[in-house]
Amino acid sequence: MGKCLLCCVLAISALVIVPSVVKAEPADRVNSDACLKEAGFYSGWGTADVGDDGAPKDYDNVYIAGRFGFNLKKWLKWDNLKGALLFMTEPFVNPVVDPSGDYEAGLSLGLKYMFPAGDRFYPYIEGGTGGIYISEKTRRQGSHANFVDHAGAGLYYFIKDNIALNAGYRFRHISNLGIKRPNGGIETHSVIAGVSLFY
Repeated sequence: MGKCLLCCVLAISALVIVPSVVKAEPADRVNSDACLKEAGFYSGWGTADVGDDGAPKDYDNVYIAGRFGFNLKKWLKWDNLKGALLFMTEPFVNPVVDPSGDYEAGLSLGLKYMFPAGDRFYPYIEGGTGGIYISEKTRRQGSHANFVDHAGAGLYYFIKDNIALNAGYRFRHISNLGIKRPNGGIETHSVIAGVSLFY
């Protein structure tokens, strides 16, 4: 019941808010020929349950990551595509706060598509994969070295012509692909926010 109510509230809010900010033909702030399109950073909070046998155990981390986006529209010659299609590189070092004293470090590569929904608003969707080192050896993961996949969505808000704040949700899955047992995986739900400079 609670999830259904939340979905209804979000849907009604979107129907009320989006038409008020969308213009007929908004200016495309991210449409340029620059190779490096976006440079920025983000932070956030992620939480997962790594407990076994029905006993919950938290795994919480703080994101500290760079974000560099390279213009794929220019290389693919997709001139009619509104917004930006970016190849993303994200180096990160994330403190693990529960259990405390551990960390994650790695690099993710992926794709992001962002498009204009008004003069300053740009929704985005993203997905990617990469490598991650986890200092804590959990009972669910048999190795420190793992792979990480993520998918998410969010919104950019341009505070200046080339500077944007962003916030979003990201789902992340960590696995060693069965290279070493156990390989139970760590699935993290995250909220992230940051700032980016666009070229």
